[in-house]
Amino acid sequence: MDFTTIVFEITDHVARITLNRPEERNAMTPLMGQEIVRAVETINGDDDARVCVIRGAGKAFSSGANLKTLGKEAGIDTRAESLGGGATFYRLFLSIRDLKVPSIAAVNGHAIGAGFCFALGADLRVVRAGAKLGMTFVKLGIHPGMAATWNLPRLIGASRAADLLYTGRIVSAEEAFQLGVANRLAADDFDEVVEELAADIAGSAPLAVRAVKETLRGSFERGIEAAVDLEAERQSETFQSKDAAEGIQAILAKRKPVFNGR
Repeated sequence: MDFTTIVFEITDHVARITLNRPEERNAMTPLMGQEIVRAVETINGDDDARVCVIRGAGKAFSSGANLKTLGKEAGIDTRAESLGGGATFYRLFLSIRDLKVPSIAAVNGHAIGAGFCFALGADLRVVRAGAKLGMTFVKLGIHPGMAATWNLPRLIGASRAADLLYTGRIVSAEEAFQLGVANRLAADDFDEVVEELAADIAGSAPLAVRAVKETLRGSFERGIEAAVDLEAERQSETFQSKDAAEGIQAILAKRKPVFNGR
């Protein structure tokens, strides 16, 4: 499978998607979005994949949409399904939310505008010290897109989200961690922190982890009674797996479990 704007691979149960336009600070294009969709479909069809790490090549995670293209479209068709926004364009990148395995946005550098929104589409975020993040849409005179007003309040609360969305201000990696945008803050050990988190997830029982992702996704939409019922259903299903037997035996034997996704 050939890709031109991303690098994609699956090794040792870890899928890796790298935005690969470093000369443009990994600015987002429709082709890049289409290739991400293909990568997501491949991961979902591969039982060996247990976690997905998403990062940017070079010094940036993603600078968002290409401003030169935005400028050309301004005043012509701001609803165009291209770099100027549009539900179709945004949904290409938000396809990472459809991953059956947990996803980690390894924010190795600046994540601005739609690039920030893309990172929010992942389940977890590791941010490197020195990286800058910002919902800069209003500074450009446009409304935020890519589910910014949906994802951000659910992650950090309505008031804090309003602060970032109304002002369009840039925040440091440290503030992103304090706000709750980042799950981990790393410095020179960034790669090690990302790999340790990915390995920790990949080392857990994959059937159980995938089931947890499914139940977490709808947690804001269902009531507690529905949550109890769904959890009981998924727990019963996973308890009958070979992985559950392995996990219990490993605890009794005081050894590390080896899960096979069965």
